[in-house]
Amino acid sequence: GAGAADAATAATAESAPKASALTGGAKRAETYIKGGKVVVMLKATGSAPQLKQQKFKLSIKANFQNVIDFLRKQLKYSPNDSLFLFVNCTFQPSPDESIEHLFKCFHNNGTLVVNYCTTQAWG
Repeated sequence: GAGAADAATAATAESAPKASALTGGAKRAETYIKGGKVVVMLKATGSAPQLKQQKFKLSIKANFQNVIDFLRKQLKYSPNDSLFLFVNCTFQPSPDESIEHLFKCFHNNGTLVVNYCTTQAWG
């Protein structure tokens, strides 16, 4: 019911201080898609190693597995090394989720923020 929606809105507002900026005059996701690509920012959380470069352009035709594979390669992590990726610090997308869909739903001022950590931090 409405109570659950209100609770979800309140939780989102608490965890994301920029929530008001998103709702006030936010541009449509399409305005940020340039040449079929979007900006993805990979942010380390907890003890996860930081990347020297955090922002990358990725094709909207890619899926989330491409982000996982790319990050593992950048960190020199094997498939056995623990690595968790979250969108908006809240959920782990399915590996076959399209970047275009994730970007349209969750971009923040033209950037899809993907947090990563080596231990389960959210979810």
